[in-house]
Amino acid sequence: MDASRAGSIGEDSSQPQDVSTIHQLLRSMGVDDFEPRVVNQLMDFMYKYTTDILLDAEVFSEHAGRAPGHVDLNGVTLAIQSRTSSYAQPPPQDRVAELAKLYNDVPLPDIIVKPGLPLPPEVKQVTAPNWQYDPTNQYQQQR
Repeated sequence: MDASRAGSIGEDSSQPQDVSTIHQLLRSMGVDDFEPRVVNQLMDFMYKYTTDILLDAEVFSEHAGRAPGHVDLNGVTLAIQSRTSSYAQPPPQDRVAELAKLYNDVPLPDIIVKPGLPLPPEVKQVTAPNWQYDPTNQYQQQR
């Protein structure tokens, strides 16, 4: 990475408070070298997420009968919970191990050695015919 383009986590008094906060966050995560655009991207995400949460909180507060434009702690808590509940949580590691053992205990079918490419059964092949002949022409389109 080009040193002139790389960001550093030094303190600069001319920076806005939000930029300093992002730098402190990166430092706390052990990030020492990054592109300057990373700070802009993280700030965009932070502003968008905060704005969305506050707008949702306003809707929830109005629905609870509070004055329009009024946001309270319960509305913010509910807005955050509604956002985080939409994320899929991974299953517990012990359940994954249990399912892996269950499926891995089933032996694979024997390989039949014959010349050519091994193909699935004819019924499951895409080249199998997927139509039937209707000798009575009962299912013809009427014009």
